[in-house]
Amino acid sequence: MKVLKSINNNVVSCLDENGQEVIAMGRGLGFSLRSGDELDEAKAEKLFRMQTPDEARRLTDLFSTLPPQQIELCSRIVDRATEDLGRRLCPSVYLTLTDHICFAIERLRQGTVFQNTLLAEVRTFYPREYALGKYGLELLWQELGIRFPDDEAANIALHLVNAEYENSIQDTLRITQTLHDVLTSLAGWPRLNLDQESGFYDEFTVHLKFLVFRAFSGQEQTQRDPQFVEAVRRCYPEEFHCAQQIVEGLGRRSGTKLPAEEAAYLAASLHRTCRKV
Repeated sequence: MKVLKSINNNVVSCLDENGQEVIAMGRGLGFSLRSGDELDEAKAEKLFRMQTPDEARRLTDLFSTLPPQQIELCSRIVDRATEDLGRRLCPSVYLTLTDHICFAIERLRQGTVFQNTLLAEVRTFYPREYALGKYGLELLWQELGIRFPDDEAANIALHLVNAEYENSIQDTLRITQTLHDVLTSLAGWPRLNLDQESGFYDEFTVHLKFLVFRAFSGQEQTQRDPQFVEAVRRCYPEEFHCAQQIVEGLGRRSGTKLPAEEAAYLAASLHRTCRKV
């Protein structure tokens, strides 16, 4: 790879064989390198390939101002997330998560800590991502001596959700707030008595999460089964009425018209998860 510039002793901007800018990181990697030199890729401990030149520029600017230990730690969180979640994450997560964590460290050292009002919802709907956030907090404590509250684990989790589904942070927050509002609305149906101790509760939250994701993505359900809808309406009238209100509210909120089948499937999931009074 041909060196574009040495950002610092540990980070170098290069061009690969396809002419794409790559940010290479490694201890002492940039020492004595100049523009036009050849970089031995085998010496790089980590390579960052962004999706756009603008993201590459922003990552270069960010890495030029941050301590190498913090950059490396954030990279390890992303690598662990890629392994544990078993899916490719959007490369921009290296930029967004590093920026967020390093800024959070700076705020904490200044005595400022922000509360995440969606902490409970993140724990409920994104348990794997939240566990990775807790892993990140443990790394920060063990290696930097910095202790964050659990709210920061939820913040890390939301960035990982963004990278999984390639959403913006605004979209992920809107979806998570919607999930919070749906659970709150279910409290208005006391006869249904949603049972969080039920063996089906986790399955219900997964169902609800992907229903909300489908609504905000505009993804249409192609299968139609009016007989199933009518059977659920007849067998579980109260659950169906509740689910219908939830689905209609999601449609208004997301601007997506959701079919009756969505209400029927949600009602069936509700029936298994509730202890009717």
